[in-house]
Amino acid sequence: MFTNLKVGRVVKVVEDTSRKEIYTKGRGSRSFPISIFYPALENTITDIETNLISLFSPAIQEAIDIFSNVGIHIEKLKEVIISVKDHATPIPNTSFPVVLFSPGFGIDRDLYLEITTALVQKGYIVVAISVPYDSFLTVFPNGEVITQAERHPNDETQIKTRMQDVQLVVDSLEKWNQEKFFNGLFDTDKIAVLGHSLGGATVFNIAAIEERIRCAILYDASLHLIDHKMPNIPILNIRQEATSYEEYLDAILDEDDEEQSKNIAKRYIKKQMEMYEHLPKSSSFIKVIGAKHLSFSTISRLISDESPDVMKSIQELTIAFLQEFLSGNSGVYEDRINDQNRPTNCIKFDGSGLPIGNGESNVIR
Repeated sequence: MFTNLKVGRVVKVVEDTSRKEIYTKGRGSRSFPISIFYPALENTITDIETNLISLFSPAIQEAIDIFSNVGIHIEKLKEVIISVKDHATPIPNTSFPVVLFSPGFGIDRDLYLEITTALVQKGYIVVAISVPYDSFLTVFPNGEVITQAERHPNDETQIKTRMQDVQLVVDSLEKWNQEKFFNGLFDTDKIAVLGHSLGGATVFNIAAIEERIRCAILYDASLHLIDHKMPNIPILNIRQEATSYEEYLDAILDEDDEEQSKNIAKRYIKKQMEMYEHLPKSSSFIKVIGAKHLSFSTISRLISDESPDVMKSIQELTIAFLQEFLSGNSGVYEDRINDQNRPTNCIKFDGSGLPIGNGESNVIR
């Protein structure tokens, strides 16, 4: 197994000329930037520590202003130190498993650095897929900046658009393998999907229809929006601390629209129970004590003083699951989540969101 590989990044723009942009009439065909994070040669990366702001080149000042408008100032951005080198030379003559990532609503694709870099250091490629007009900030390689649209299509249309974007990226991997820069870097026989919130519902739905995907990981997914068709692959459902109906309702409650909040919570539990009952036995439901909805993103570091143990546990669960179900290292995940080795802030739970007692398994039955 790889440990502590260096991290390179390339930003590409993916365009689908067969689709119109749903968010604006004037833009034409659907296009979106992606960030490809990959294992890079160590001798091509020296003294690369920088801060979060560097990821938004070539529109750094505009990005700083947009962050400031939502209450995140430059001093806070500079506190997030990263070790990512744009266009670093990929490790040659090797292919790596691929993880396609769909972010949460409103969150930029690159604002999951803790997860992204941890996965690359362990020998995975992460392709982070942006959602222009959905994210509060999207920077294209040419410096164009798109901010969040004032109005959005309904949830189902948004998820359908995201699914089509993910599908296009899957279809593009072999083409990118032919490029001189990557030269076969993507192991297209080992593809996983990972998504947060609305992105979690997206990857769940596409995992049910795309046969090239071998496993999927959901970060506090919008379960009330998933389809009825269940994927026939291992699913890791990692959630915030609030997993039961009462807990989740309390977390999302809008006092101005209490009925809507109750409706969402009921749909969420119903879907979670369906997943628990019908997903493959290799699937797993885990809640992280202390985690909130934004804990899975770098945003949490920028707006709160959350314990680093929360992110550490999310990283450990994610890596172990991928090592077993994507890389094929039998028993790695099961060993990590047994009662002796599981992080103390991680609890197995059932379809209703209630903890499972010691000695029992949360493998789907």
